[in-house]
Amino acid sequence: MEKTMLDYIRETPETLLNIIDRREEYTKQLVEFYRQNQCEGICLIASGSSYNGCLCTRPFMEEVLQTGITLITPFTFVHHESATISNQMAMAVSQSGCSTNTLEALSVLKQNGHSCVCLTGRDDCDAAKIADLTVNWQVGEEKVGFVTKGVASLACFLMVFTLELGKELRLIQEDLYVYYLDELYKSVKIHPEMQKKAEEIFKRNKNDFTGRNRVILLSSGPNFGTASEGALKIAETSCITSIAYEAEEFLHGPLYPSTPDDMIIVIDNENHSSSERILKIADALKDITEKVYVLSEHSPLDENHSFSTEMSADALVSPLYRLSCLQILAYLMSESTNRYEPHENVKKFKKANKVASKSRDNLYLDLQKIK
Repeated sequence: MEKTMLDYIRETPETLLNIIDRREEYTKQLVEFYRQNQCEGICLIASGSSYNGCLCTRPFMEEVLQTGITLITPFTFVHHESATISNQMAMAVSQSGCSTNTLEALSVLKQNGHSCVCLTGRDDCDAAKIADLTVNWQVGEEKVGFVTKGVASLACFLMVFTLELGKELRLIQEDLYVYYLDELYKSVKIHPEMQKKAEEIFKRNKNDFTGRNRVILLSSGPNFGTASEGALKIAETSCITSIAYEAEEFLHGPLYPSTPDDMIIVIDNENHSSSERILKIADALKDITEKVYVLSEHSPLDENHSFSTEMSADALVSPLYRLSCLQILAYLMSESTNRYEPHENVKKFKKANKVASKSRDNLYLDLQKIK
């Protein structure tokens, strides 16, 4: 029997633990590449879920390395901003290693004489034919194209790479290194509880989650990446319109199309900088719709509308387990509604394959019944 998205979500804690435990071994080549090429900063080139995994991690990387981290999509890099990269470590990210836009970005880097790395989830990939160094981020098997384990494992891998690079470059003190390592291990422990909470809230409020109106996800900072990936996952699986906004920006125009039928999920960062404002926004949005849910240990809403866990980790690593909440919801929403069935015109578009997004066919299971 083929595995489902849920199976891969369940496997995630073990995968994260393996990456953390063997962090020095898995990241050694990347650290050496950075030093040998005398890089100054990092440019991450990614799209889709890989982009969102990087988005979850960028605040952590910037905090530890004390420098700005560039994050850009391959298309924009190739066609608009390829000349802006200087002595940064250029790292293209693709779980399949066969995304056509990633391959094009790597080719442009090579043409411009810039050394480049591809971070991928599989050893057998077309990116390895182009990149100077190809590193597997150790996600393991994931045959469902609506990747879940891949996003969290990518974020975790980038975090441990950041710690090892920061230690090698003496940018992080030992006590802070140990602190963040402990927080990473804590996130693995919280992950199963987060999964369970998501299932419980879904069952209690199934009608809310199986409606056909929009899903709006709000957050900021590290968990804006969580919101963005949640919106992508819900949209591509349930085919329900799902959009992510920075919480404050939602108030500046995007809220006007909202109706009582919309569902709004607000993700708190649990830090003093943004938490108070985000939770205040969540509470106020109940004037628009009763279907407001909050992912926080300090939710102003009742327990039926609050995704909370007994323990929490540092805001910078919290996406590692908070991603699972939205992944579980996406899976359950899809299984309870249209089971991944897009509109017939979307199927026609995919079958025509006029604008292929992968360099190889049959990389993932065809849950959308496109063939």
